[in-house]
Amino acid sequence: MDTHKEENFPVMEKGLLPNMKTKELFLSSTATNTSVCAICDLRHVTSRSMHWCPECEEALCTKCSEHHSLSKETRSHKTIPISQYQALPNFVTDIQQFCLYHNGKYQQYCMKHECPICYKCIKEHGKCTEVFPLEDVISGVKSSELLRDLEQSLEDVLENIKRIREDREANVKSIQTQKKKITMEIDNIKTQINQRLDKLKDSVIKELEQIYNDYNGRIQSIISSIKDQQHEIEHCSTDFENITKFASDLQTFLGMREIQSKVTDNESRLKSLIENKSLENVDMQLTIDDKIQDFLKLMEKFGSIIIRESPSICTNISSKKTRQAQILAPHRMQLINNISVEFHQKLNTMSDYDNYNEKLVAINANGKNEFTFKLSNPYSAYDLELINDNIVAVRTGEAYELGQYTGISVVDLTKRKVIKFIELPGVPYGIKHDGTSLICCVKDKDLHVISCTDYSITSISNTVSLRLSRIAIYVDRIFYTSPLQHTVVLLFIRWNTSMGVS
Repeated sequence: MDTHKEENFPVMEKGLLPNMKTKELFLSSTATNTSVCAICDLRHVTSRSMHWCPECEEALCTKCSEHHSLSKETRSHKTIPISQYQALPNFVTDIQQFCLYHNGKYQQYCMKHECPICYKCIKEHGKCTEVFPLEDVISGVKSSELLRDLEQSLEDVLENIKRIREDREANVKSIQTQKKKITMEIDNIKTQINQRLDKLKDSVIKELEQIYNDYNGRIQSIISSIKDQQHEIEHCSTDFENITKFASDLQTFLGMREIQSKVTDNESRLKSLIENKSLENVDMQLTIDDKIQDFLKLMEKFGSIIIRESPSICTNISSKKTRQAQILAPHRMQLINNISVEFHQKLNTMSDYDNYNEKLVAINANGKNEFTFKLSNPYSAYDLELINDNIVAVRTGEAYELGQYTGISVVDLTKRKVIKFIELPGVPYGIKHDGTSLICCVKDKDLHVISCTDYSITSISNTVSLRLSRIAIYVDRIFYTSPLQHTVVLLFIRWNTSMGVS
């Protein structure tokens, strides 16, 4: 049993920073004016800052920046334009790289308490079993799956907000149309009856207006709340984009928690709307008493307004990823001899590739066939890769008949049809989706990178793959096999926004 008292640690339990009061005191004592050069300011000279050094956390003028890039101690530091630094949100620029208690630079990260620590903090974290070098934890954070998940979370929540807003606005238009229709129906009946029915008419119109105003007010209130959420998430998206472009790895790593908190909060609020049945569709109808045609004078009511509520199509919050509730940790290699596998489930399928009867078969978790989609000439089918919940990339394999194409069929599972065929200059074998592009082994050709946005094709030079090659992707590495040569090729990649990899 661990008897170590966590309250003695120089961090809050499970927190990245000390309490806000301590943080505010520290920031007020170290606050700097980023519009002037920090070096010149120490010499009592006012010079406009043009650059920012994330390592030194100092603003620099052009002249000092040149000295900074030539100095032995700082020549490895990478500066950014001051405008890029000022574009970062406050909660990111407030993140410090030095310990608030010991004024030493953060060098390690404690997984137990989820906080960076300096070399002096080690004494308080002596019994923590998971303390890693900080550079290992933040290395590759901007290309990590955790950052991609956060980006997808922002897109998911914003998309859900927009979808719910449009649904509520459509419902408002619907009941407005229904209101007009009912009013016209009432007016048409009114022309067939005498003045005594005017009071009954006024009564039901009043009821209609009251119910309409009530439900319209509720829906408008939800729309207003949804708009606020939309603005908040759009702001988060802007902050996120600036973080990924301009923040340091540490700032990105620690700043992501703030955005994730807002994303989670907005997602919870959307789910709360569904659980509270606040998104139930409202329909208004008018019912006319049958006896009014026989003897209008005996009628005490002109009619009544009926409300019929039905579930909205927006009751399912869409998400393109599975949420990760853990902090990014450095990868720890495990020997293959220590890995054990356990049989979980067997799905019985039949391969028809060699029988020229290719098809795409969807099998559910119970092993039952959901649907079958024929993929015969001119495409053929050999293997597939999932792009998202609705889109699948199917590679053709070799062409065995005259007129058959070799390449990749992009299949829409909802429409059950091929929406795009990407012809390749050779036989495609291994294929993998990296989140934005498809990377495919093409026989006797370099690896091909296919954008999932516009289906443009680029290649990675000096990566010729052979027959039956397969491919796997892990973080910044590509592994592809050469079965006939009994080898595996490891390729380090650098992500590039214009072409996927370089």
